[in-house]
Amino acid sequence: MKPFEHALLDSYPEPYVLFVFSNDHPDHGHINYVNQAAREALHLEKDCIGKPIEEVFLNPDQIVQTCKKAIVTQDHHSLEHISISDSNTVFEFVKFVPISSPSGVQYCGLILDTPYTAVKNMTDDRMVESIFMSSPNAMLIQSIDGEVFKINPSFTEMFGWKDYEIIGKGISLFPCGFEKEHEEIVRQLQKKEVYIIPNTKRVHKDGSVKDVSICYMNIYNHLRERTAVARLYIDISKQTLFHTKYLEQRNSLQLITENMKDLVAISDFSGKVVYASPSHVEITGYSAESYLNRKVFRYIHPNDRRHVFEQIKKLVYAGRSAKAEIRYKHASKGYIWIEWIASPLLEGQSQFEKFVVVGRDITHRKRAEEALQESEKKYRLILEKTSDLVVMFNPFGDVDFVSPSLQTWLDHKPLTNIYEFMAQYVVAEDFNHLYEIIHSVFSKKEPEQSTITLEVGEHRFTFDTVLTPLAANDYNSHSEDMILLIARDITKRLEDEHVSMQHEKMSTVGQLAAGIAHELRNPLTSVKGFIHMIGDELRDPLHQNYLEIIRKELDGIERIADEFMDLAKPHVVNVENTELKEIVESCVRLFEGTAFLKGIHIYVDDISNEDIVVNGQKSALKRVFINIMKNAMEAMDKGGTLAITVKRRENYVDLYFSDSGIGIEKERLKYIGEPFYSTKEKGIGLGLMMSRKIIREHGGRLSIESEYLKGTTICIVLPLSTTHVEHQKIPSY
Repeated sequence: MKPFEHALLDSYPEPYVLFVFSNDHPDHGHINYVNQAAREALHLEKDCIGKPIEEVFLNPDQIVQTCKKAIVTQDHHSLEHISISDSNTVFEFVKFVPISSPSGVQYCGLILDTPYTAVKNMTDDRMVESIFMSSPNAMLIQSIDGEVFKINPSFTEMFGWKDYEIIGKGISLFPCGFEKEHEEIVRQLQKKEVYIIPNTKRVHKDGSVKDVSICYMNIYNHLRERTAVARLYIDISKQTLFHTKYLEQRNSLQLITENMKDLVAISDFSGKVVYASPSHVEITGYSAESYLNRKVFRYIHPNDRRHVFEQIKKLVYAGRSAKAEIRYKHASKGYIWIEWIASPLLEGQSQFEKFVVVGRDITHRKRAEEALQESEKKYRLILEKTSDLVVMFNPFGDVDFVSPSLQTWLDHKPLTNIYEFMAQYVVAEDFNHLYEIIHSVFSKKEPEQSTITLEVGEHRFTFDTVLTPLAANDYNSHSEDMILLIARDITKRLEDEHVSMQHEKMSTVGQLAAGIAHELRNPLTSVKGFIHMIGDELRDPLHQNYLEIIRKELDGIERIADEFMDLAKPHVVNVENTELKEIVESCVRLFEGTAFLKGIHIYVDDISNEDIVVNGQKSALKRVFINIMKNAMEAMDKGGTLAITVKRRENYVDLYFSDSGIGIEKERLKYIGEPFYSTKEKGIGLGLMMSRKIIREHGGRLSIESEYLKGTTICIVLPLSTTHVEHQKIPSY
């Protein structure tokens, strides 16, 4: 029985009992409902509901037979002067009213009239009056002719009419257009004791329309003549409004779920589906009807079921939404990936027993992610194995990846920020340039290439770098934009290119020098011969002085021709074990007189106790040392110091020639040693070039360091003969 029907029947002034007869036991009825008036009249407790008739009432056979007769005829029947539950209380009149039900279950109502006792008669009027006046529901009693007898305060509150305005008068609360409903009420009350309209409308005094539920009840006199009709009104405006909004919301949600592309399903805790959206057939290949009353877990991949169970468990205990990505069985494509969100389905104030699942097909995304992850694994493997230096960082410089090659290059020192790395290792002239390139790559999202120089201690390394932007998206693991910097060490390549270029220059200069020297020697021989002949003939001292000047100039030209010829000579030959200190000491003795005159002090490390033997050509090495010392002394016109230092290490020997001369400007230093480039006014730039050629042919290396106005240092590195039987090239550092 519905709640509002309970409220109606509880408000009846007459005692009312409802019996029910099931199809399985049509001859044994049970108590289905007893209103408050019936419990008081029959002295029954509320727990009598549900008990068999024979356990509660007297004369059960007579009661059951009369109920069956009323149900069969579908008309009311009466019993007079009968006791129902107490033999001391006899009811003058008991009416049996059948109630039809579409379910096949049979109902029969029992309405009790006034009992015989005088005391009872006295209390009935008081009870009825009390119920009528205190009922929360609007009540009105009207004669069959339409004249109002009585209204209660709830009627005035609901419809605005006061008792003195309508008592003794006729009143109609029907809205316009409800004429047929009035005719139906009159017709029903002529056949039935009670007629209920669950949902209708009535007009307030101010003209507004209210949604109400009405129960019409016939009132009889002691002769069983119908004299009046009682109306009981229940205001259902709020319920109707709520129901209307509920229907609108349900229709809107249903419209959304029926047309959305995502999967929508409602399931209970056991996984049984009670609703599935039509989109299932497009995404999973199964129709929505095929899911109903079937457990959804059977479609989930076995390896994902435990995860789903755990998520549902959290949903049940915490009452919050759960989310997961699972493999879901397709009708023909195997398993597809579904991203689902499950939320509790709240119905009223009771604990939820179902949950709503919304799913989306993410198969393409998952496959793209898997392909990308596989690709990332391959590229990461390449990056970890490459000899290039690789680092990945965000716009703030925070490092996300460092290749093992870079960690080795840094001697496994931590690298956490690229800008700190730049400040420590990138040379000053390249720092701003690299910083601007990084900013450009982040802003323009385009790769850039550059060459930078890193400085570690006293050594410099040149790197060819490529900076590639990596944009953050759903298909990689980066939450922000990154830059991938790949640097390749090209220091050795540049040195090799420089050496190759020097060799090519030497070859070109040698060929040119050989041609020039050959062309110079022929006329020089003739000129010198004629000068000698003229000298024998002339006796004038002045002319003899002129001839001497000509001879000296010719000797200078011949010396230049000899230098040209030296460039064209083959590599150093006839090498032998040579004491290095003998060569150094002989060169020092050669320049002692000139140094004394110019005020130059030559300082040599005491190497007399050292046996430093190199495998080389003594004359060639001596020529190199003489050339270096001569250049140093020419740079010290006003005197100074020339320090010669010899340092021996494992397989090599280092010779340092340091002067306190004028030095060389930084911008000119890089051209020293180039053919025909010289800092001296009358130099032709072949001396240092020849010296480098000789040292290189001995397997060594010659380098120059100079600071303007402070002096110059030339370092020569030669292999010791004890470890180098054959000529080897000194590694760069």
